[in-house]
Amino acid sequence: MDKVNIIRDNTTLKKFCKKCINEKVLAIDTEFIRENTYYPILSLIQIASDSFSAIIDPLYDIDLQPFWEILSNKKILKVFHAGRQDIEIFFNLTGKIPTPIYDTQIAAMFCGLGDQVSYEGLVNKFLGLTINKESQFSNWLQRPLANKQLQYALSDVTHLIKIFPLLQTIIKETNREEWVEKEFQCLTNKQIYNTNPKEVWKKIKIKNPKREVLNILKYLAEWREIECKKRNLPRNRLIRDEILVNISQLKPSDIFSIKKIRGIPKILCDKDLNEILKIIEISRKIEPVKWPKVPKNSKKLNVSKASLDLLKLLLSYCSQKSGLAEKLITDADELRLILDGQKEDLEVFRGWRNEIFGKYINLLLGGKIAFTIKDNKLKKIEF
Repeated sequence: MDKVNIIRDNTTLKKFCKKCINEKVLAIDTEFIRENTYYPILSLIQIASDSFSAIIDPLYDIDLQPFWEILSNKKILKVFHAGRQDIEIFFNLTGKIPTPIYDTQIAAMFCGLGDQVSYEGLVNKFLGLTINKESQFSNWLQRPLANKQLQYALSDVTHLIKIFPLLQTIIKETNREEWVEKEFQCLTNKQIYNTNPKEVWKKIKIKNPKREVLNILKYLAEWREIECKKRNLPRNRLIRDEILVNISQLKPSDIFSIKKIRGIPKILCDKDLNEILKIIEISRKIEPVKWPKVPKNSKKLNVSKASLDLLKLLLSYCSQKSGLAEKLITDADELRLILDGQKEDLEVFRGWRNEIFGKYINLLLGGKIAFTIKDNKLKKIEF
């Protein structure tokens, strides 16, 4: 087993990055740990070109500025697989998003390889190799790391740099480069990495939500988000979603009442509890007209199961015919909104999605499309 080139000092890093500057394409991946923190702890950075590769160890006393410059170099294409978390880490550390970028998981969804194909699946499909996952759940903060662990980490980019041009060829042959590029642009939106504390309540699941409860939940979730960032704690380590919902519903007015609520974590001191009570009091003074509206996706839409199944059948057919993953085209929530008559502003009726699937929806709902089975295959009939 070859020894991995691992960089732990500034001189070697500068030398390596000067080498990287001459490359047109680099495959990049990271290893990180985030179980006990709000922000992920960057543990390793793996980089590969066609001819060389290395791992940067950021846990040593090393200035990563030369690497940050590589990430922002517009002449170098940075290739990731399922790169959202990697990009989030870089954004949190630098305030910048790598540019330009290419995500092989997104590209694979345009190549008939299914929904969110795994890296292992791509390696097996294109290179005929099987990845040894023995080191998959390593504690990447532990030092020293065994060469076997480093080899596993490095394989995430040494295989990726070979897979990228193969996917790129398929995309070019099917004339879908523009479609794929638009999906990559979603990854460059800073808003998906820069969490707005005032908006986090929208991600909390709550059955049969009432606007008054949502109003309190909005302010409590904002407080939790700010505190978690300050303390660098995961949200549910400070206080779980369901407990925030219970507090919002019960509206306790004193510490004794709030401590009686099941699941109140011991990590919250009396100062925290008093702050929560103050937030409840303030939020209850907000005028009802200013309360949040119940999100559309929280409402249980009364749509026919048979009609939904028929739209899903059309989606499955269009997915198979186009080679595009169903999840990439649309999801069940959008299909329910369509059947409920809420068609405005839906992505499925725009651009390539409309060409592949959207334009057929109205034909189906208007009775101008039917399905039959011929030679054991689903066939579409247009009238």
